[in-house]
Amino acid sequence: MSAHDGLIDPAGNGVEELDAEECWRLLTLGKVGRLAVVGHDGHPDLMPLNYLAHDGSLYFRTAPGGKLQSIEAHPEVAFEIDGQDARRRWSVVVRGSARRLTDPAEIDASGIAHLMSWSPTTKQEFVRVDPSTVSGRRFAKRFETTTDSRGDAAGEVQEFTDHDGVLPKPWPIPHHPPAGQGA
Repeated sequence: MSAHDGLIDPAGNGVEELDAEECWRLLTLGKVGRLAVVGHDGHPDLMPLNYLAHDGSLYFRTAPGGKLQSIEAHPEVAFEIDGQDARRRWSVVVRGSARRLTDPAEIDASGIAHLMSWSPTTKQEFVRVDPSTVSGRRFAKRFETTTDSRGDAAGEVQEFTDHDGVLPKPWPIPHHPPAGQGA
């Protein structure tokens, strides 16, 4: 196993638990993820955003308003990215504490001031997420050969789904402290 190989689940489902190093590699490749916060009404809120992974933390830009107020009131957040290649899907989840950045030296060192947002709104506030856990999983896509109306193989390969067209739910992602922290 290389440093980027994870652990295959003991149940034999083909789900690979990613180590922290591979999770961070995937985070540095990503551009958009989803941030989960406790909203102003006390309920969970989820929003997509552009982000930057740098030196073991996540950074993003935002405008003054609800997201920043939620973070200041309830700094514990979760952040998720996912992706796929030709044969596999993956997901990485970071849980941690978010805080608004005010130190120009930290903003400059992180590179967040240069991150372009896909949103057309001005984003002049900067936020850092310090992880308490990072976890991920990767699993093979499931494929099947299609058949025509007579039941003969049509030769097309499609992604396998259950009868209702929904992929089966993978097993839960365990959460671990980031490398170098905790047990």
